[in-house]
Amino acid sequence: MNFRPLIESLIHDEAVAGITLTTVYESLTGVTVTPPAGTIRQGGEVVGLFTTATGETAATIDSWGSQASRCEALLATRCTPSHHLLADEIGYPLVIVTDEEGRTLTTSAELSHRQADATWRLLKGELETKGINFKGIQQATRDSADALLTGFPTAIPFGWWHSHTKRSRSQKAGDNPGKNSSAKKPGRTKKVDDDAMEAICDDLDYYVMDPSQSRSARLFTSEIMALGVSERRRRAGRVDRVFGGAGGEVGGKRLSVLGLGSLPPTEDEDKMPSDLTYRTIEGHAFLSLTGLRSFQFEQVDEVLARTLVVCLTLLLYTTLQHHLDLRAGAELRVVEPGTRAQVARHGAAPEPLELPAPDELRKLVRTLGREAGWPGKTTTIIVSPTSPLGKLLNLVDGGK
Repeated sequence: MNFRPLIESLIHDEAVAGITLTTVYESLTGVTVTPPAGTIRQGGEVVGLFTTATGETAATIDSWGSQASRCEALLATRCTPSHHLLADEIGYPLVIVTDEEGRTLTTSAELSHRQADATWRLLKGELETKGINFKGIQQATRDSADALLTGFPTAIPFGWWHSHTKRSRSQKAGDNPGKNSSAKKPGRTKKVDDDAMEAICDDLDYYVMDPSQSRSARLFTSEIMALGVSERRRRAGRVDRVFGGAGGEVGGKRLSVLGLGSLPPTEDEDKMPSDLTYRTIEGHAFLSLTGLRSFQFEQVDEVLARTLVVCLTLLLYTTLQHHLDLRAGAELRVVEPGTRAQVARHGAAPEPLELPAPDELRKLVRTLGREAGWPGKTTTIIVSPTSPLGKLLNLVDGGK
């Protein structure tokens, strides 16, 4: 399959809005499917069910943000036939963060704000020691995205958001004069934790950016919805065979403090789990090529860069279709004939798009990544207790 030249031609054609992906699922737990906990009712009101344009009742089973997180997280898993990390198999520049004992704390594929995440900024020293272009990645924008492509590629399709900058921090200080002052207030002794947190704030690598460049909306949106639904409530409970007959307290102390004792079925409707019967479960995804064309590259060929982003996104999404254990009660199966991909054009009917087999797509992404400058291996960062992130972890854990 000549998939690479096909994607290159779609990128060149400004009449192409993007690529749509449609998948039909069924629940493997029977006639019901379970939405995320707490999404159906909030504050006693039904907020998780809505009516479609055709008059059916529907509910979200997996949201945009959740789908993006699941796609990214696959990079740090052994989800391929070789049982290697997906990142290793395609040469993706994954950063694995461990403590001094070798336990994985997180990875660059699991940061909420991606390269703009505070965790990433607190690792500045360790990242630069490993030769990672921290400054370029941190300061990257749509107008200059080379460092993202080679150092933090998922930020391009899934978006990023700088929630804190020098500008936003100084503005807050101006709105609240004296709030961040180190001077002691009458009747108040400054706590050690306050000093430690202030020092950690100073360690964060804030970067002044124009507000229009400090964030990028996701190019790839995906969600799974159940249509034609009817709700079934479950009164979940637990019976403790050892301490169930002891009552709720022993010697004036509640057993629940120790995690012991029976848990009677809840009467709180907000906390009561909901299952949904359904007519069908559908997944709809869209990768915007119009949005991708707004990314500019200077050191990497633009067509190569954009083709790599498209193929990486398609690889992660199609791989996710084999790992649909979303939660208890939401184990899904793709219904035949599988995911249908189409090219969405302005002013024209959609055209079918045949996707490569998973192994072919992995090889193509690896080839494109090598040409674009991917290092071809993961990088392990060991967090020292004396580093900014290490200090914060110690503070959270109650360390000195």
